[in-house]
Amino acid sequence: MNARVSVRCDSTALEAGNVKVFALRLPASHGLCHDIDPGRYVALEYADMAGGVQHRMYSVTRKPAPDVFEIAVRRTGTHGVADRLHASLEEGAAVTLLYAGGDITVDAVAAHQQVLMWAGGIGVTLPIALLRELAEQAKGGKSVPHVTLYLCCPRVQDVPFLNELLELDLTSSWFDMQVFITRQPIDSNSRHFRAGRPSDDMLRALAAPGAVLLCGGYQFALETRSRVREFFLQAELLIESFSAPKAEPPAPSALAPAAPRAVIAIAGLGTSLPADPEKSLLDNLEQHGVPIRSQCRSGICGSCRVKVLSGDCRREADFCLDDNDVSQGYALACCTYPTQGELTVALGAGS
Repeated sequence: MNARVSVRCDSTALEAGNVKVFALRLPASHGLCHDIDPGRYVALEYADMAGGVQHRMYSVTRKPAPDVFEIAVRRTGTHGVADRLHASLEEGAAVTLLYAGGDITVDAVAAHQQVLMWAGGIGVTLPIALLRELAEQAKGGKSVPHVTLYLCCPRVQDVPFLNELLELDLTSSWFDMQVFITRQPIDSNSRHFRAGRPSDDMLRALAAPGAVLLCGGYQFALETRSRVREFFLQAELLIESFSAPKAEPPAPSALAPAAPRAVIAIAGLGTSLPADPEKSLLDNLEQHGVPIRSQCRSGICGSCRVKVLSGDCRREADFCLDDNDVSQGYALACCTYPTQGELTVALGAGS
């Protein structure tokens, strides 16, 4: 699916951790949502609290009917799209669906014998989607992998879907979970709850997983990927993160009057565009109306791949390009920041 369509909110339900679940229905004229499967994500267009229209992506957590899908959104208190959805998307209201994307569905994990799912906060939306699908397969008599879920949350009251996860743990032989509470003192003798974060000893004690699923913010995904590579080098790595790298303020030298102003030159267009070093290359190009493919905006999908031909830029780590790509000048626009002087790029190169 890659077309704008208005979807109607069928219902809402509150979850723990300032999370609200929205059931969204496609119009009858659009047909069934064949490519909106649990585990994939949808891109929605909606205004933030200030009225600025934004694009945001949310994992599909359930598909209760052929033309209905659910998403779970955490209210952040930052007056963004999530807060506006909580405040105004009620039963009968509409939101614009732009497209569906993502390759992580139950099929990505079902063939493995051991799977580790490691999520931070609202990143649990992808694991819960896959666990629900695996539970249905298990009920139908199919063989499913043994799944271990590590879920990191600041406080006990912040854990979304806690009752459902505990019930699945207590009633299924193929699933076990541990919740790691990072900002609240708790008794770590509990079977299901521990203070802090997963330790190296805990990772060593796990049966080697065939696949590891990492879900959370950009920094969370970056740090957990590093640890997974250390302990489970042979595991298939599946990553989902919908937050972009945070921009760093320009260094003092870049603010000096003599420093060259940052500009972006696009090969073949013959124009130079003023650039904001605090915004990614992707954001800068979109601000100037330059067409560029993008989806995840967090360095995973590779849609915004470009080639840096000349100039200086700052690159944040991504989850897509390898060392050979980088040595040839390829970069992801969502993880690349102009610094000073002219940065020349070729759009769509090698994609």
